[in-house]
Amino acid sequence: MHIFDYRFLRERSVSMEVMNRVARLEGFSQRTRVLSMDRESVLQSMERIALVMSTRDSNAIEGIRTTDERLVPLIEGNSKPKGHSEAEIKGYGDCLRHIHRNYDSIVLSRDSILELYGILMSYTDVESVFKTRDNAIVDRSPDGKVLRVHETVPHLDVEEAVGDMLASYWEARNDDGMNNLILIPCFIVDFLRIHPFMDGNGRMSRLLMTLLLHQEGYDVCRYVSLESKINSDLDSYYDALEGSEVGWFENESTYDPFIEYFLGILFLSYREYDRRMAAAIGRRGKSDAVRGVVLNVNMPVSKRDIMGMLPEVSESTISSELKRMLDAGEIVKKGSTRAARYIRAGRG
Repeated sequence: MHIFDYRFLRERSVSMEVMNRVARLEGFSQRTRVLSMDRESVLQSMERIALVMSTRDSNAIEGIRTTDERLVPLIEGNSKPKGHSEAEIKGYGDCLRHIHRNYDSIVLSRDSILELYGILMSYTDVESVFKTRDNAIVDRSPDGKVLRVHETVPHLDVEEAVGDMLASYWEARNDDGMNNLILIPCFIVDFLRIHPFMDGNGRMSRLLMTLLLHQEGYDVCRYVSLESKINSDLDSYYDALEGSEVGWFENESTYDPFIEYFLGILFLSYREYDRRMAAAIGRRGKSDAVRGVVLNVNMPVSKRDIMGMLPEVSESTISSELKRMLDAGEIVKKGSTRAARYIRAGRG
């Protein structure tokens, strides 16, 4: 059985390149707090966009999808889920919203993980319990041929493994000699190797990543979708995870590939935050909020979707800004009348 021990993360044992990246991210985090001051309306808009994109893309990674027409109403709570896929999408949105609102009162534990899993699966008939039979991750070719089987912890050992992982996490988290940011990707790798649930392990790992980032003060995950960055280059994501799983059961693995990947994704997210905030600083009106939504949501959205994401903006303002953007060639219109949807020009 794998031995959970994060004491190697003491600063003297981590490469200088990794520590330089961590120092830059700490600087990003501090600057973000300054940029966020007195810009509540901008942040609310960015948060709503990120919630939609994170929910869509974290589920898409697992092949769980619904139509563009259904997505925003489903996440905003204006539509009930139809079918199992929409039930899982709705649960993810609710769980992510719960983490954003309550991260400071959630103590990472066996019970809190099961509670979050219960929210994720709350619209399905899946019980909030650890797996009751063994499972494995199977890679297949397009024609269905098994390419690789990734071993996971047997179900009879899950309780012990989760307990040991959490004990080691808190031992490291409370050690002043550790860097808590690079503890997060190590925890995520171990969670995925345990694979404690029959379904939803990948999505749970990304929800836990968001929770732990919040708790370390890296709240960019509230305003920029890390899940979208992951989904945009899945090969790199899976390569990093696979690179950190080799020899895991024999205690011969290294977390380095996923640490480097995780820090890179976080860096890109802060860079996007800076770009979008810089663009918003010069724009104060409600029309600019509409513009920001349409240009930054990488999917067609309807006027009703925008109204749901920007409840403080009137329908007439939304209509006027959409017309202006259409006339300027910034966006294109798909469909007509009430079914019309809008997307940034060149994105589809």
